[in-house]
Amino acid sequence: MNYDATVCGVADLPRRELPAESAVSGDAVWKNFGSEDLTGNLMTCTRELIQTKDAPFMGNPAGTFATRFITAQMTLAAVLLLAGCSDSTPKGRSETVASDRKQQAQDDCRDRLRAAVLRFSPIPFSTQTRPEDVVNSINSWIVECAREQAASLKISDANAALLSDDMLRTAGAPRFSRNDVEYLRDCLMFRGLSGAAWTMTQPDSVESATDASRVTDLFRTIIRSLALSPAAQETLPTGVYESLLSGTGSVDDRIWAFAEALRQRQIDCVLLQAADEGDATADPVTGSTRLICVVVGDSTLLFDPELGTPVPAMEDTSAVVTTPASLAVLRGHSRWEQAEIQIVAHPSAFAPRMLVLQERLEASDAAVLYEELAGGTSEIRPLLERLGDAVTAPWSTDKISIWAVPEQRITAAATRTESQDQAYADRMLSMQSPFERERIDISRYINDPSIDPSQLSDEQLGELQNEALNEMLQNSDTLYGKPSGRLLKARVSQISGNFELGMIQELQQIHLLCSRKEIELIFQQSGQKLVGRLPLPEKILSVQLSALGDTLFWTALTQVFRGDAGTAIQTMRNYRRRYPDEKMVLASMLIEAELLISLGNADQAATLLNGIDSVGAAEQRRIDWMLTRLPATAAVDDPATNAAETEAAAETDAASDQSDVDQPQ
Repeated sequence: MNYDATVCGVADLPRRELPAESAVSGDAVWKNFGSEDLTGNLMTCTRELIQTKDAPFMGNPAGTFATRFITAQMTLAAVLLLAGCSDSTPKGRSETVASDRKQQAQDDCRDRLRAAVLRFSPIPFSTQTRPEDVVNSINSWIVECAREQAASLKISDANAALLSDDMLRTAGAPRFSRNDVEYLRDCLMFRGLSGAAWTMTQPDSVESATDASRVTDLFRTIIRSLALSPAAQETLPTGVYESLLSGTGSVDDRIWAFAEALRQRQIDCVLLQAADEGDATADPVTGSTRLICVVVGDSTLLFDPELGTPVPAMEDTSAVVTTPASLAVLRGHSRWEQAEIQIVAHPSAFAPRMLVLQERLEASDAAVLYEELAGGTSEIRPLLERLGDAVTAPWSTDKISIWAVPEQRITAAATRTESQDQAYADRMLSMQSPFERERIDISRYINDPSIDPSQLSDEQLGELQNEALNEMLQNSDTLYGKPSGRLLKARVSQISGNFELGMIQELQQIHLLCSRKEIELIFQQSGQKLVGRLPLPEKILSVQLSALGDTLFWTALTQVFRGDAGTAIQTMRNYRRRYPDEKMVLASMLIEAELLISLGNADQAATLLNGIDSVGAAEQRRIDWMLTRLPATAAVDDPATNAAETEAAAETDAASDQSDVDQPQ
């Protein structure tokens, strides 16, 4: 008998002759015929349908030994079939399942990280009441999605040698902290602000703009965003974010903000601390104690954070410097050749966990979070090596240290006293404006359900309404309105780089809402509704007054940024006329003077600067500096110019007042 074997997809197996004596009697059965090549792990499973009669099988009766033998062969065949046939298809399925699971895990991690980034982004974080939840979300991500990478990265000995003990503990921590998420918020904020400044040049000159001009524009943006605080104002331990939020800060804040904004553009800088105090002149080289050296390619640019100006190159004689000098102008001055060279960065920037996060961010969220100092932790080219290409003799990168101010400020902010916390809360209270309120129908607050107001006399209804009003006086949210936080969100958006037209419109809306000084109350009397007015409490009025000034000043800043110098000048003047005691009056005068100079009106700029009361002026050196750079004839007051300015300001104020009235409710 001949047969073919075709099992498990294996064809063309050899034809075999079944011996005649192997024929058995009985019903049809499946028989496993054996193995073609056991040593090669190839089991040939064959099938033969045996039709037999009552013939002996190897001397045994049919249906006894033969049946058991064939049954055993069938069982063995089934086992071998299952084992042999499971080597291909199930294996492919398992690989597919594993791949799907891996992709799902990656997608989940990406979603979790994206959700965490949204939570520490500037605007959502500004309204966050439980920052610890943001910390937990980013720590959950690193544990579940990046644990091995985070564990494998250690601070190198070379990097550790530059860090203080406290910095080393901060950088070496395996998990994110509250300070970390605040630093992450700041990075995203400075990414937006620096990106906006990078594109602030006029459309016809964008292509020709150089990195040097962009760095200069960024510096000027930082200076305008951070007016120097009056000496009489209490200094509160806060971060650079809080200073930008209020619009006032110290020279340290300007240094810190400029360095962080440059880092987001991947541009390096160092702080030069002079060996002595200088001679207190206005000149940056001989009178300043701190300069910022920015490395752009192979060149260097110098900026004076106290004077708020680039150090002028020899050929630049303007009061508004546009061509910064290089490090070479400091050679030959011993106070600068012996200067301390310091790296400006938040302590969290040196943490390997920041590198892990930086590498995992989506392109839309990309920001510079990590700074490789001396090398050994990552493959990033070390900062010291990058600086060494530009900061040449007599300065040496061997003497570079870390600027201690950010670490000190963070520590101080964490240990603020109760009175300092209250002072900070009071200073930020205007950010909660405007207070959302509507007309209040007093009759709706009569709480006795058994009383039908329509059945009462006017006298009885009046008494009940007075009682309801007295109860409402105890509930400030109901009567005076709930803080909306619109000004806070608008300001955070602005310092994150939003200078669009919509920002001006939003600030105008907030200004209009904050200008309301009374609460409208509706009373029922003789079946009619009467409207009464209740003056707002003095505290709310003072908060709204500060918000009114801020909205107008920040509107002017937006106009400056958008290149609308003429309109910005008029808005600055309107601000000073309406709010002469507000904190940004001096800043508005300095910005206006710069704009006038850029427009070619040196005489008006000099008149304005000479009119600043120098007693207690926080930026007196800057005022003196600008006056020394103006033409000598421009420093004389011109009565005709003053009269023209007054008339123009009056016209602008009238137009502004009318625009406020015309704004939609």
